[in-house]
Amino acid sequence: MPPHTTTPARAAPVIGAATVNRSRSALARAGLALGVLAAAAVGPVLAGASQAASRGAMRSLIRRAAVAAGVTALVVGASAGAAAASTTALRPLAFTPSGHNFGPVTVGRTAQQKFTLKNNSSTTSSRLTVGLAGSARFSITADTCAGIRLQPGKTCTVTVRFAPTATGAVTGTLKAAGTSRAATASLAGTGGGYLYWSNYATSTINRANLNGTGVTTLVSGLNSPSAVAVDSSHIYWTDYSGGHTVSEANLDGTGVTNLVTGPSYSQGMAVDGSHLYWSITMDAAADPNSGTINEANLDGTGVTTLVTGQSGPEGMAVDGSHLYFVNYDAGTINEANLDGTGLTTLVTGQKGPYGVAVDSSHIYWANYLGGTINEAPLAGGTATTLVTGQSDPVGVAVYGGRLYWNNLGTGTIDEANLNGTGVTTLVTGQYDPGGLAVSPS
Repeated sequence: MPPHTTTPARAAPVIGAATVNRSRSALARAGLALGVLAAAAVGPVLAGASQAASRGAMRSLIRRAAVAAGVTALVVGASAGAAAASTTALRPLAFTPSGHNFGPVTVGRTAQQKFTLKNNSSTTSSRLTVGLAGSARFSITADTCAGIRLQPGKTCTVTVRFAPTATGAVTGTLKAAGTSRAATASLAGTGGGYLYWSNYATSTINRANLNGTGVTTLVSGLNSPSAVAVDSSHIYWTDYSGGHTVSEANLDGTGVTNLVTGPSYSQGMAVDGSHLYWSITMDAAADPNSGTINEANLDGTGVTTLVTGQSGPEGMAVDGSHLYFVNYDAGTINEANLDGTGLTTLVTGQKGPYGVAVDSSHIYWANYLGGTINEAPLAGGTATTLVTGQSDPVGVAVYGGRLYWNNLGTGTIDEANLNGTGVTTLVTGQYDPGGLAVSPS
């Protein structure tokens, strides 16, 4: 919201100085006038009375002069106070909140926010107009402000809806204005996005809108792809067999490139702004890479083993400071620093944990054997089962306040709220869907 427009705050200090000066001037004039009167009255008294009587008369006149001067000073002070009050700056209209980011909202869905407009000034506003500027994806769905004269201290409300029709970020502005006053609130939102997943049985990488529509095969002819990760420009996946450990393609499926070759049985996959990370769950030939967490630069160079000695590492996730992965055989959820140090077990006692995802406060995972979707606080705390009754859930993703996972047993992609409510099947008819990722564009 722009800064409040106020009357310049010079009036009060100037009026205060003028008040003192005028008070002193009035007092001096009053004293001078009364002094003249006193002299005129005292003269005759001194001429015809004793010195004691003269002093008494003088004191009486001086007291009357002081009283008169005090009354004058009070009048001047009261006038100055009224002048100061009359010049108090009026504050403008203001919205609460002063802005709102709707965050990522799935294309085809909507989100709403109510804004409260308050008249903070001491006068009633002129008739208000209310409108929006910017993206047409914002609209007003309720409005008690337009056309009214808002009285001092009173409020009205405007409700704005964000309904993205395409992916990507947009902005707008909510405005309310009278003849001489206006208020604004900033608006922002992101239309998201896409689901990406692998089909292990058909060796394909696939995509759909976040609401499950528009299912498309992007890449085919792979070697049993398992995990999937995305960034702003590419899809990455691991091939469980065939020696193509990590591969990439553009977000539309073109430009397929093998980045890392070597051991088979690569499984989990994650990406951040500078590195690729993947797990190798096992190797039939007892390769030293079994049970490891690995990294490489985004172009596939600089391959490094970060963590060794894990028991069936499967799904992986990454945030700005840590790597997260599950150990399927050991039934644990684990974290490590981005360089592989500080290995810590966060959760134990899980039944075949597989896919994993993370947001700013929680870690989420699927228990393949237990058929559940679960969470735990990143800061430490008790694990919670959010969703039960799933059919071999594997890949997990979190985005825009929603959880997504795939069920290998039923060939579906499903979603729910972060608290596990509102379970919905988005995509059906898939063949061994494995890794799952979400991209806002």
